Amino acid sequence: MSNGVKYLHSHSAIEREIKLPKHLVIVDVEYEELFKKNAVHPFKFAGVEYIKVPTLAFVKNGGVFKNFIK
Repeated sequence: MSNGVKYLHSHSAIEREIKLPKHLVIVDVEYEELFKKNAVHPFKFAGVEYIKVPTLAFVKNGGVFKNFIK
């Protein structure tokens, strides 16, 4: 989770590191309720829980692309 950031945002640095396909975005698990259940995939990186969601759904929900690592 990104300390102090209280809006829907991506974790682009992690996405690049694991070579995540462009049709998915990694976001903090706290935003899970914004997405349809079948579109959310749990994901853990460096001991932190995130979710992977479709990029289109992320954009439709007003997500902001960031470069957060943790």
